[in-house]
Amino acid sequence: MPELVRRLAGYVRANPLAGDTKEGIAQWWLGLTPASVKAVERALLALQAAGVLESISAVDGRVRYRRGSTDAESDAQLDRFVALHATKNT
Repeated sequence: MPELVRRLAGYVRANPLAGDTKEGIAQWWLGLTPASVKAVERALLALQAAGVLESISAVDGRVRYRRGSTDAESDAQLDRFVALHATKNT
């Protein structure tokens, strides 16, 4: 999961207005198979717990994830996630 957290943090850092469901994030943001959705969900929840992502329930009942803020503090926190998890994977 650390690699998924790093990739997600990097993606939302580079695409601050992006938002999608866990299925869409797995497929379109990360290029993963549907079998990876549970792992992506755990990574999303980790970033949500850290306060850098938020979830929104849409009218269709599906949950969509997006950045909670696009300020410098949020950018710095995402950068730390990318650096921390990159270090763990080397």
